[in-house]
Amino acid sequence: MSSSISVITTFPPNKWEQYAKKMLETFVEQWPSTINLKVYFEGTIPSDAPQSNRIEWIDLLAVNPDLVTFRDKHKDNPFANGHKVGTNVTKKGSFLWEAVRFSHKSFCVSHATLNSSTDLIVWLDADVVTHSAVPTEFVESLLPKDFFTAYLGRQKIYPECGFVIYNTKHPKLKTFMDDWQKLYNDDLLFELDEYHDSFLFWHLLNKHDLVKDSFNISEGHPHRPGVHVFINSPLGKYMDHLKGSRKKQGRSKATDIYIKHDNEYWKNLK
Repeated sequence: MSSSISVITTFPPNKWEQYAKKMLETFVEQWPSTINLKVYFEGTIPSDAPQSNRIEWIDLLAVNPDLVTFRDKHKDNPFANGHKVGTNVTKKGSFLWEAVRFSHKSFCVSHATLNSSTDLIVWLDADVVTHSAVPTEFVESLLPKDFFTAYLGRQKIYPECGFVIYNTKHPKLKTFMDDWQKLYNDDLLFELDEYHDSFLFWHLLNKHDLVKDSFNISEGHPHRPGVHVFINSPLGKYMDHLKGSRKKQGRSKATDIYIKHDNEYWKNLK
């Protein structure tokens, strides 16, 4: 029996033209007609957004009052905006400790999974371009039956969370998501080594002994710390993740690829 699937994403309002618009457009073009996209937005819906009944717009701040509380509380706190608690704030900060920035994604995931009407929720970063048609059976194949989640594992470091699948029927889902929200609501994330969503995801998987009930999408694929694991996993056959400077270029680089994907998109890369 096939699983029902929804995809979710969110993005800062000022990143619509840079990458989010293309993410939505390519989703409508390339994802199966049976899969809808829930976009958690802030402000107003862009006037040039794709007109599709497969896209649902959800006011991120309206459905997540705890996110608003956390953001307002820490908007001027340097230790929630690039600096680790106890370090020198006059030095350059890092995304590793940008708690406020990544709180939007965390609350998006928890709200979507706890209020889902589908069996599976797929988190997809808003800087992902879907360049080839995605088969429904491919998405389903990434999460074995009764597993909690599927993620892109990396060696010696937390997973790449540009793509994560959650099983909304798993018995530990609510406890996991409630705990994720509690990290923000009680400021517990500041007790950890890093404050971004990928680190929190990995922390909670280990805390709840769920690694054994999760599927590593990139397992068995040769990869090294620091490489672009997303496009060198099975996902690369259908999607490109425009991490970092790749957003300006509009696609990943030839030097990013070490797993060959046999389709037109990856030919003639520079």
